[in-house]
Amino acid sequence: MSMKIINEKEKIYELERERKRFIKILLSNCKLVEGSLRDLMVRCGRKGCHCEKAPIHSVTRLSRWENGKLKNKIVRVADRELLRKLANNYKEHKKVLGDLVKINAEEITLLKSVLKLKTVKYE
Repeated sequence: MSMKIINEKEKIYELERERKRFIKILLSNCKLVEGSLRDLMVRCGRKGCHCEKAPIHSVTRLSRWENGKLKNKIVRVADRELLRKLANNYKEHKKVLGDLVKINAEEITLLKSVLKLKTVKYE
């Protein structure tokens, strides 16, 4: 067997190990929340509040796309840290999913190369 085929096979086995690691992350039991968190300073709108002059109230907002529209939801203070963790979990899962797509494309390219190297011409 040629050295090139052996190298290609090793790359494919390495991609498979990486794929298993990614799938393990994607199938883990951790919870996710879709969207991005943003901390803002706002005015509350109450008459006589000291924020009438400048926005001073700290608010965390969860933003996500739904049916082509950006939806925003104010996050309770008690839920901020939990939602921050869940949103980070979601981002990690989305990144891993993208990496998995790249691995698939690279693996297909390598498999085609191995197939071509193994093919003999009949004359």
